[in-house]
Amino acid sequence: MSEEKTETGVVENELSTGLVIAGAYADKLRRTLFAQLRDYVKRDKEFAREVARASGEINRLLYIILVENLKCDKGDVVRIRAKYRLDPRDMRIKWDYDTLRVEYFKRHPDEEVNNIVRKVLKEKLDEVLEQYRIAPSREEAEKMLRGETKEEWGEEKTLEVMSATQPLERIDEIISSIGSADPIGETSSGGVVFKLVSREGENIGIAALEPRGDSLIIDSVIIYKGKAYRIYGKAEKTRQEYVEKPELLINELNKYKPTPISEEDAKSIIQGKMEEIV
Repeated sequence: MSEEKTETGVVENELSTGLVIAGAYADKLRRTLFAQLRDYVKRDKEFAREVARASGEINRLLYIILVENLKCDKGDVVRIRAKYRLDPRDMRIKWDYDTLRVEYFKRHPDEEVNNIVRKVLKEKLDEVLEQYRIAPSREEAEKMLRGETKEEWGEEKTLEVMSATQPLERIDEIISSIGSADPIGETSSGGVVFKLVSREGENIGIAALEPRGDSLIIDSVIIYKGKAYRIYGKAEKTRQEYVEKPELLINELNKYKPTPISEEDAKSIIQGKMEEIV
């Protein structure tokens, strides 16, 4: 959604994190908001404090929703969307929480997620609004916008930052290490799980094709040089095409940026995918 202005000059916009690892949602949301309002920050450096305050406000609510209520793991995939308004008269960012949408790509019905979002907003919104009523200092705001403060999960750097700073040639190396993708079984949801094998013949991960409404999602975990990475994205071919020509799946993986995950998360994801095979 592009930025719009009302007759009174109020800016209306929508923020979307895109598909992101849950452990990185806070940093991705903050960086996206900052990017959308970059011109305002350039004109007034103090406005960075307001961007930090507003992102902190919604991120706190999202933590309550994702971690405390949905019991979301850091390696899970989510997408956050919400509209907001910026009134030039007070330069205050106000979220329209009626438009807050949380997509959780796991076995949680959309209605269940929506009910939890509404429940948290009803019970916690006033408390969080008061908590984030005052903007942080300019120094603290700049640290937050640079990703130098710890996230809710307590990691010094989020997975999104680690991924963003990863050299491009390293990304190419990760995908090129895959020699083949071999289908090993179907899932109860109508998906397919592939075993990823290195050029040296070693098992280095899995890739799952998972139905999501009218779409097909690729969810993959790759182990490369002792480190674990996750690739998540929308598939462009049909399930049958990938089964008949698994090399197409490898080509699809090359379109998305691998995100570092912990060894523990990698094991959990792989085990979960294997248990879904019928």
